[in-house]
Amino acid sequence: MKTSIKETSQCVRELTITVEAETARADYNKIVNQFKNYVAIPGFRKGKAPISMIEKSFGPQIKDEFYNQKLADYYKEAIDTEKVHPINQGEALEFDWEKGKEFVVTFKYEVMPDIKVEKYKGLKIPYEPVKFKKDMIDATLEDYRNKMATETSVDIAENGNIIEAAFKFLDDKDEVTKEVNRTFILGENQYSKLFNTNLASVKVDDEVKTKLFTKTQKSNDEDIKESMKDREFLIKIKSIKRKDIPELNDEFAKDLEYESLKDLNSKVEEELKVKIEEDNKNNMKSAILAQLIDENKFELPQSIVKQVAENMAKPYAEAYKMDISQMTQMYMSIADFNLKGHYLIEEIKKLEAVKITDEEKEDTIKKAAENLKMDIKKYKKMYKKQIESSDFTSEVEENKVINLIKESSKFVALPKEKAKK
Repeated sequence: MKTSIKETSQCVRELTITVEAETARADYNKIVNQFKNYVAIPGFRKGKAPISMIEKSFGPQIKDEFYNQKLADYYKEAIDTEKVHPINQGEALEFDWEKGKEFVVTFKYEVMPDIKVEKYKGLKIPYEPVKFKKDMIDATLEDYRNKMATETSVDIAENGNIIEAAFKFLDDKDEVTKEVNRTFILGENQYSKLFNTNLASVKVDDEVKTKLFTKTQKSNDEDIKESMKDREFLIKIKSIKRKDIPELNDEFAKDLEYESLKDLNSKVEEELKVKIEEDNKNNMKSAILAQLIDENKFELPQSIVKQVAENMAKPYAEAYKMDISQMTQMYMSIADFNLKGHYLIEEIKKLEAVKITDEEKEDTIKKAAENLKMDIKKYKKMYKKQIESSDFTSEVEENKVINLIKESSKFVALPKEKAKK
């Protein structure tokens, strides 16, 4: 057997295997003899039919069985010979074989790349912390008001009302071909100004014929394709509701179990500042990792990225009954980012010979207990298993590396577009 390996990317290899004609023929003949012993040919006792007749009657099946049995054997022998360590099962690319000829097959497989950290100190990291502003309190309270709003059925629609309606698709003869339900706020939706004008003052059970979008407007409705957005639809009103938003006063605060509106404002400000501090900490870490990845580019095997993305997507796919493959694609870039950050941090740990002292571990536990406003002895007792795990030590080591990069680097303003986003 001859083997050769071609590097097609950092993580992908193509292993070409050439099996000598005599070896391939001998292996093939073993499969033929297996067929001879258990297949029946009219006019012959089982196991007594001529080989030529067996091959003539079952040629395609014999060849398929030969591939099924021997491809895996050839692949294993080849990777053992080459002393390579694929991280996934090799995939056989297109191949064909004729008796009397060499059997040539190429397998594609993935390997872990050689990860080298060239630069991790003295970085320029785009990052700007979010600063607390008083209007954040107003926005939060407005959100609370909307969440506590009630809905009341009304007779005639006005702007701001919540309308539930059936959108009926019409053909050239004004016959209904399809129907979808939509709920929207009159005057505050994705549809055109004409649509909202035509639905003003409607009542429940009214039917209004109207277009949904203008010619220049893009359709953001998943069921209304661009090709049909100019058609007229029949809109049947199912319900009209007014949204009653509570006033912002002491009574509203007490409903939320605060002493007064002043107390509510004070607590919201306190909670916002804690949240902003935590978000800034997490965003800074993400910014550091993003720059670290940018300075030390490498590829990852897609099989590993996909597996991690699938594990991330699975709980959400099950909870929302969504297609796991579709959800997995949504998590691929996040999984890629997290894995690259993890591998780079692990390499820096080796370069810096990072070790965690008992004092550093104790300080981490103390901060975690403070964040939960918990007595440190109680925290240690409740989270004893987690504290003694290797994951805890690894996380403390990772934070030490992040601080090392942070202290040696400079944070710069975000590009305008990124800052806006």
